[in-house]
Amino acid sequence: MAEVEIKIGDMIAAKKFGPLEHDFTGEVTKVYDNSVLVEIRDFDPADKTAVGDMNNRAVVRKSAAKIIEAKSDED
Repeated sequence: MAEVEIKIGDMIAAKKFGPLEHDFTGEVTKVYDNSVLVEIRDFDPADKTAVGDMNNRAVVRKSAAKIIEAKSDED
C-alpha cells in the first residue's frame, strides 16, 4: 500500500502521546522526513494545560498521522 504524502495545510488526526491524554486533530504546518509539525486545532478539554504548555503545536510521526482532510491543490 502506497503511503499518502502529507502536505502543509492538511488536517490530520493523531493519537495521544506524551503529556496529552487524548487523541487530537490539527493542521500540518511543516513537513519533515519522518514527521510533521502540527498546529493543534481540536483537542479534549482535559488536555488544555498540556496543549498550552506545548504552544498548541506537536511533532507527530508520519506513520501515526491520519489525513482527515487534504488541502486541495487549487488553494
